Amino acid sequence: MNFSVPFLAIFLVVSLGFSTDFAFGHGLGGEMLPPTTIGDRDATLSIDISPSTFDPENPENFVTLRLFDSNTEAVIEHVTFILELKKDGERIFRYMFHDEFGNLNFRVISDNSDKISVNGAQEPLLGGWMRGNDGPLTLTGPIFTSGGLYEYKVEVLTVDSDDNVLDHRVELEGAISLADVKTFEVADSKNQSHDVQVISYFDTIREFDFDSNQMIFSMPFDWNQDLEQLSVIHEEVRVPNTFGEFLSTRYNSYANGILLPDQVVTIDDYSFDDRTVHMTIYRDLIKEIKEKAIKTSDSKIDFKLETNDNVKFPLEFATPDYRFKVFLSWDPETIRAGEKTTFFVDFDELFSAKTKRITEYDLTVIQNGEEIYKKHLTGNVNSDTPNSHKIMFAPEHSGTANIFLSNIDGNSLSKGNFIIVIEPPFRSQESNSNEIPSWIKNNAGWWADDSIDDETFVQGIQFLIKQNILQISSITPKESNSNEIPSWIKNNAKWWADGQIDDNSFLQGIQHLIKNGIIFVN
Repeated sequence: MNFSVPFLAIFLVVSLGFSTDFAFGHGLGGEMLPPTTIGDRDATLSIDISPSTFDPENPENFVTLRLFDSNTEAVIEHVTFILELKKDGERIFRYMFHDEFGNLNFRVISDNSDKISVNGAQEPLLGGWMRGNDGPLTLTGPIFTSGGLYEYKVEVLTVDSDDNVLDHRVELEGAISLADVKTFEVADSKNQSHDVQVISYFDTIREFDFDSNQMIFSMPFDWNQDLEQLSVIHEEVRVPNTFGEFLSTRYNSYANGILLPDQVVTIDDYSFDDRTVHMTIYRDLIKEIKEKAIKTSDSKIDFKLETNDNVKFPLEFATPDYRFKVFLSWDPETIRAGEKTTFFVDFDELFSAKTKRITEYDLTVIQNGEEIYKKHLTGNVNSDTPNSHKIMFAPEHSGTANIFLSNIDGNSLSKGNFIIVIEPPFRSQESNSNEIPSWIKNNAGWWADDSIDDETFVQGIQFLIKQNILQISSITPKESNSNEIPSWIKNNAKWWADGQIDDNSFLQGIQHLIKNGIIFVN
């Protein structure tokens, strides 16, 4: 059967003359309210919306109400509810629902029509809507038409049997939110464009601005409301991994100009495509800053997120199978192409005795979808001593990249990702374009000491050729019966790195290697 609102049967309950108790809650896409007394027991109501993110391309959501005994968690059966839903103070609908098993589930199809229609069956005593024989109970109309906060009131009319109408009516109030997703285009210092997403799990984002290292956005918020009914304000900023200037290891966060504690911000690099920066403000902190915040505005929160030059280590993630928590840091703090960086990796087992042991894992560096470094490693688990590994990136790998740790302990689900920024080789403004960079000397010294392999050293030589510092156009390589590098070449490299021979003497040795086909460069 199909009926249009208003639904007349809901007015039958007005004449029942119930007295009223109130219980309040406040949540995100779903919440569980505090226990309330119904008859001779404590009962808990949970309410959920799935999916919990507003998507104009997907108008279908499912709403679930579940009433259960707070002590035994047993579902309370034969429940009749009145559910009223509001947004921005305006009523969206008020309907009576019924479920024989106390686990009401109905589908919502949101559109821009003028009215809401209901498709389902009706309980014969009070007329509450319930699932029909031909499909789920469905509400169609202008219901979830935007992201943000939706207030609800649930009135419990019957429990245990269809005709057991409560003498003492219980009303439960709260609010749940559909995550509001907004995409903003920002330009970095090189005027390159990046799409940044701001996701609000509380209310709709109204304003956004980006200036240098700061993102500023606003959200409606009533600072004069009863804050005891509020649990958390959760905002997310998703930064594409191409936006290197905003990929900091640490961020400052503000609400109405008030600097918030470091614990408010957490960094999630699980996605290869972007970084998610979470801002989570719990009730106690909201209450603490209220008096200062209200001086700026009593009707909104002005958020600000900015990069902080002070490095915060370690970065961390939990693997999808919840077996490990992985921590990453590095030294020096700035990862620069042409210079060795020592990466420190810690593995802590979750939900185990945390016995110290050895494990194997793969470390891969991925840039623009391609592997630029990969190594199978062995390291400690549950140890106070981190696993260390040295990597030097070539100049052409300057930019953002992903450090991917996978197959931890041989498990394909034990994996995770960190986003890093590789700075280009340092070259002072006074240096000439054909001057050999200092990092090449560092390479030569490490190569002479066998700290880096031939391939890494050759990458530095290729850089000299690309910069026309080393001229090889007149060299025709010979076929070589041996690819062994003569010891005097490594001696040259060490002396040059120590400043005992000049640049020309070093380059002559490199030309000898190329001419005799001992090393090959593109």
